[in-house]
Amino acid sequence: MTFTQNCTSTEPDLNKIRLGQLPTILMFHGVDEVPRDPHNVCVTPARFAEQMAWLASRGLRGVSMETLVAAMRAERARGLVGITFDDGYVNVLENAVPELLRHGFTATMFVISDLLGGTNEWDKEPVWPLMSARQVAEIAATGMEIGSHGATHADLTGLAADRLRTEVSVSRAKLSELVGHPVQGFAYPYGFMDAAARQAVRDAGYDYACAVETTMADLGIMALPRIMIHQSDGTSRMAAKKFFFKGYTVTKGARQRMAHIPLAREAKRRLSARSR
Repeated sequence: MTFTQNCTSTEPDLNKIRLGQLPTILMFHGVDEVPRDPHNVCVTPARFAEQMAWLASRGLRGVSMETLVAAMRAERARGLVGITFDDGYVNVLENAVPELLRHGFTATMFVISDLLGGTNEWDKEPVWPLMSARQVAEIAATGMEIGSHGATHADLTGLAADRLRTEVSVSRAKLSELVGHPVQGFAYPYGFMDAAARQAVRDAGYDYACAVETTMADLGIMALPRIMIHQSDGTSRMAAKKFFFKGYTVTKGARQRMAHIPLAREAKRRLSARSR
């Protein structure tokens, strides 16, 4: 069911979201004890437990994006925090889901349709296993939402139309068949998006899409910004990140706008490569 099908005259228009309407959305990747984490995308199970306990202690409830978006439309998102996991690592099923369930939380798992049962081949190292189709179905059965992270984890910006359709539409069809109902959410690989990517996601029938950094001009249901959570984020940093999320969105969105300039984007890629 698409946004236009859900929307009634009494619901807020989420195609354009004001900063004051923006809910807090957390972005995780892996949850495990790993010997090396050059991209800083994994948190230990102990740290994750601490982070979830902090949410609960503040009277906040972690929810899937499906639940959060519905609450936004009903103007009842106060006290809710979106929890998302990108890529679909096996360690999320093993280590994050039990902790989420312990608190009565849900989350959205954005998985890569053509890499189920494979590994994170877009990274040179380290190699981490991705959930199989059976494991994705298992995690969905716990009440977690399954969303698409594309077919192959390709950067969608500047893709040819046919490749863009495969990454967005075909991945949705495969995952919908797997979980037995239409997949509603999409997360842009690497957080990169442009107008064509957002339109392709909308045309494919997704109800919402998550980015990372979003410009104020693009802020809307097809470009929801998130805060990336790291191993270094203890309770004080969690509090600061939540408090400054809206201001962070404004400043990071400006940087994202600069990233669309070819020279600036190439410079950013080179700096990222040197830091790894």
